[in-house]
Amino acid sequence: MLFLMDRGMWMIIELTKHIKVVRPEAKAVFPYSNSLFIDDEVKAMIDAGSGGRAYASTPVEKIELLLLTHHHFDHINGVSFFNNARKMAGREEAWAFQDEALYKKSTGYERWQELMGGQKNENWERLLELPDDVPSQLGFQAIELAGVFKDGDVFNLGQTSFSAVHTPGHSPGHYAFFFPQESILFSADLDVSPRGPWYGNEFCDLDDIIHSIYKLIALKPQILVSSHRKVFDSGVEDLFLAYLDIALQREEKILNYLTAPRSIDDIAAQDFINEWEQRNQHVLFWHKMMILKHLQRLEKLGQVAKTPDDKYIKN
Repeated sequence: MLFLMDRGMWMIIELTKHIKVVRPEAKAVFPYSNSLFIDDEVKAMIDAGSGGRAYASTPVEKIELLLLTHHHFDHINGVSFFNNARKMAGREEAWAFQDEALYKKSTGYERWQELMGGQKNENWERLLELPDDVPSQLGFQAIELAGVFKDGDVFNLGQTSFSAVHTPGHSPGHYAFFFPQESILFSADLDVSPRGPWYGNEFCDLDDIIHSIYKLIALKPQILVSSHRKVFDSGVEDLFLAYLDIALQREEKILNYLTAPRSIDDIAAQDFINEWEQRNQHVLFWHKMMILKHLQRLEKLGQVAKTPDDKYIKN
């Protein structure tokens, strides 16, 4: 049974005596995300994006270990709340906290002119006014890591133990965490969103997302906690399959549209793409990046070909 401890507009969800979800004051959407608090002999927090008001009722000064599922801003912007914690991230993504040039490449903005038809003149940092309990600014975050973890590493914190599960695709070093004794899965940004997976950066990979989702299904978790949704305590496999199917159906629609040579702009103008809310140029860019990821995958599978004028057609 889930025990909710209300704190005004947000809450702590007590999954067990030692495993607790920390939810932000506002909705768990960018720039916020859910965190997982392991309140055991060794106290740990998974991710740092729930906002200062949410962390106010957690013993941040006693947190000894902060595990970062990946490098995206809404998961790391509150690192400064955890001054006494050892910070760790997946070994496949340690570069994102150390190498600003590689971080910038990972955003995909080098493709802006190619996909948007002009120079990038919209500043994402200026578009978004951050809440006052988010202490960081958008962009590269230099974080000194005390160490890295890899797939299968086990953390024993007292009565609670859990393992790191490498789940690339959303980002190269994206990790989930599985608590086998409690059958609890923290899936981070493989979040069973009704909009499907997100793969709008340069290093995103849809094939990896597919494999990662099936890897999580194979764990057979009974309780699912993700970064941006509520807690689910039933039907986890069906949730993951429906989530993946959104991306696969989108890909099928793209493929069926390529009966004649089409550009990425042509595809982006179709109704099955316009289901994505296009609030600004950055959102449109990310949508085009996701289209590109589909086209790259279909090309690799031999189902489409790229024409000399950078259009795509079904084989």
